[in-house]
Amino acid sequence: MNDTILVVDVGNTNSVFGLFSNGKTEPEFHKRTVTRKDRTSDELGLFLKGFLAQEKLDTVKIDHAVYSSVVPSFNPIVERMLSDWFQVEALQINYKIKLPFEIIYPRPFEIGADRLVNAAFSSIHYPNQKTIIIDLGTATTFCIINNKNQYCGGVIAPGLKISMDALTRNTAQLPPIVFEAPKGILGESTIESLQSGFFYGWVGLLSGIIDQIKQEYGDDHLVIGTGGLVSTIHAAKPGIFDIIDPFITLKGLQILSKLNR
Repeated sequence: MNDTILVVDVGNTNSVFGLFSNGKTEPEFHKRTVTRKDRTSDELGLFLKGFLAQEKLDTVKIDHAVYSSVVPSFNPIVERMLSDWFQVEALQINYKIKLPFEIIYPRPFEIGADRLVNAAFSSIHYPNQKTIIIDLGTATTFCIINNKNQYCGGVIAPGLKISMDALTRNTAQLPPIVFEAPKGILGESTIESLQSGFFYGWVGLLSGIIDQIKQEYGDDHLVIGTGGLVSTIHAAKPGIFDIIDPFITLKGLQILSKLNR
């Protein structure tokens, strides 16, 4: 059996699709699109089929599908798309399914599906290791796993991209910028000053929260980073993350799909 798994991560800003085949632990295919709540299931199916065809994967047989979502109104669209276009019933991630870790967080029903998926990746790949998983998405999330494979809780901070958009949208003279490491702390233009403020501001936010977690829960945590902008920060400030992997969420979805067969 080919055992091809289609994984979908629905975020507030973007939805990401991935394909895992033949037991491989790296996605054979991954694409993202804007999470538009007015999109129909057929539009979404056509989008995904088109990208699969572009990668010459249009004839692939999808055996299983799994999705995580933090946009409840989008869930029926994803489920119908997977049913109509790929003839599979999707597993939806929530705290009630079989997980490779124990939840000791007092309010498990409040844990976002994306955070459960990231914790699943950590628990399988780094068992009995204290970990901090940081996801730089629409929000910046920190999830803490202890050395007993227990989900302890986490921290939620504003998202980098949404903060950049909010600043430029609510000020008359500050232009939109691309997030990148500046030449130095002092900008020689408005754009450079903004880039410096956001880059070093987020380096400080990440470092400060990591330091506080380690101060309260022990400094022997492995710090894992994921999300679209994590590579930019890691390249300029390699001491913040021990490991970075942009596909942690997709890999966690594959893990949970197999675990819940």
